Amino acid sequence: MPPSQSRTAWLCLGLIVIACGFLYQPGLTGSLYYDDIRPLSGLGNVVDLDSALYFISSEISGPLGRPLAMLSFLLHVEDWPGAIENIFLFNVLLHLVNGTLVALLAHRLLSLRGLPGSAPAWIAVGAAALWMLMPLQVSSSLIAVQRMATLSAFFVLAGLLIYVQGIAIEYRRPVLGAGLQALGLVGFTVLAMFTKENGILLPVFALVLQTTLLADHASPGRLRTLRTFAGGAALAIVLAYLTYSAIRSGGVFGGREFNLIERIQTQPLILLEYLRDAFAPRPYGLHPFHDGYPKVSSLAEHPVALFAAVLWPTLGLLAIRFRRRHPVAAFAVLWFLAAHLLESSVLGLELYFEHRNYLALFGPCLTLTWAVGRTPVPYRRLAVAGFAAYLATLSAILFHMTSLWGDKLDAAETWFVHAYKSPRAAEHLALLYLEQGRFSEAYQLMRIQVEDCPECLASVTQAALLACAAGDAERTHDYFARAEALAIAARNVSGATSVLNAMHNAVEEGKCTLLGYDQLETLNQSLLRHQTGGLGALSRKAIHINLQRLAMTRDDAKTALDHLKQAWDADNDRALGHAIVLRLLDRQAVEDAKAFHRDELCRDFPKHPVLGRAARKRCDESMQAILEAERSHPLKIGDIGTASKP
Repeated sequence: MPPSQSRTAWLCLGLIVIACGFLYQPGLTGSLYYDDIRPLSGLGNVVDLDSALYFISSEISGPLGRPLAMLSFLLHVEDWPGAIENIFLFNVLLHLVNGTLVALLAHRLLSLRGLPGSAPAWIAVGAAALWMLMPLQVSSSLIAVQRMATLSAFFVLAGLLIYVQGIAIEYRRPVLGAGLQALGLVGFTVLAMFTKENGILLPVFALVLQTTLLADHASPGRLRTLRTFAGGAALAIVLAYLTYSAIRSGGVFGGREFNLIERIQTQPLILLEYLRDAFAPRPYGLHPFHDGYPKVSSLAEHPVALFAAVLWPTLGLLAIRFRRRHPVAAFAVLWFLAAHLLESSVLGLELYFEHRNYLALFGPCLTLTWAVGRTPVPYRRLAVAGFAAYLATLSAILFHMTSLWGDKLDAAETWFVHAYKSPRAAEHLALLYLEQGRFSEAYQLMRIQVEDCPECLASVTQAALLACAAGDAERTHDYFARAEALAIAARNVSGATSVLNAMHNAVEEGKCTLLGYDQLETLNQSLLRHQTGGLGALSRKAIHINLQRLAMTRDDAKTALDHLKQAWDADNDRALGHAIVLRLLDRQAVEDAKAFHRDELCRDFPKHPVLGRAARKRCDESMQAILEAERSHPLKIGDIGTASKP
């Protein structure tokens, strides 16, 4: 094929990128969702360099803090919260850049395999088009916080492209080739990991490339051995971490309604569903709310899950065994499984998230377009025409989906119907109704949700709150009684703690007169007593804060202080510690405040320089308050006994 056709292929890629941008444009007016608020709300506190550094450093979604992802969100300080469409615009542009990197990486890999003429360019462009236009990818760009996943993917793709380019030139320029390989494997792995932790899979992806598509590529000296060692070491680290996490969990995940065995039995089925939804998408089945996904408790009772549980290990073993005879097919299988190694295995994460496929689909997409491009000549035009029609179909579905995502209310109503038993989908729609003053519809919605999911504690508690606000005494007491029973028996109580706080506000403001503080205290205490393994640290903290508020309504300062200290024990929040110091000073227990300041609040500081500086600043503020209290109440110094009085 003449070289001009390669230029035509890249021109087509440019047009596809532009078209994909237009297809995503309707979704820019979309909504924020449950995972967006906590990490992004800190933008409202960014006023200077110190607060910006704290915002970058304070994310708790992963052990490394994801500072590069948080740094990217600083671009939207002026946009928050009124112009979130700019956040989505950045995400979409990043998706288009990643699609371009997919094409470049695929082209370089196929060129190294020795494909003639413009075949590498056309296959690479087809793979990138398929990858970009897949409707399953929508949640990665139109859920604001998932920039963490797509920006990490950018570093992974860029790192692999640099790494493969180093392999391509290692004979002609060995020093530069080795340097590029090291930069791609090491430097970009670090960048990817500090964006999202699964960036550590970059060397594992490189190992997949080396053992499949690049299996026949010879390298000078020991470079191939070093690459294999680096990829194998990364894989060993990941597997060791997964083993340690599984053992440490004891088979139980706090705050989840599934255990380790149930998760292992469910994930193979989910992997099959990911592929189905990627290549044969159901427009209304792709949405942000999969918290109601049913677990598989017994493979014997679920034949499809049993089939999936046998299929994936079999495919993995076959891919390893025949990776040289069928390298492209082996690449698709091993790449897909490698991409899901962390998030779809034994860690106690939620069962189902579409954005986990963002990088994973590169392997299957490249393999499908390879099959189209290598179709025997008599049938190739027919195969290409069919592939083009398939891309057009995906584009139509994508446009339909982004148009739906961009209409906040229509999307929320649609997803409430199609999201299986999702408390989050119900809450999201109810909040939109309440923002529009449509209280009766919000109440009716939660009644339907409770009928569909009577075991969802958060939904039942929300229904009790709305019934109380509506003055519906019978349903209020019925829902509250159900909530009390679920507080004892439910395995998933996530979301209930925030509803209890909202319920306290409603009672306090006189908007809910059918429930009282005693009932709220009983429910909060029941959660603490019966959900010892089902509550995470933040949930325990929230319940203790609820209980200290209830204690303050009774002027029981001692009990309120005890709950504040237990909230501190659950999560060493420096702001909470400072509040404890101030509460002690209000009671003129200066020596107790000093002791807490010395032994708790200021005993250990984070090793992170920014977080450590913020903690020391809070510590200094507390000490300043103590010194002022000493000057104001000199006769109370040393009066430790006051701490025992309400």
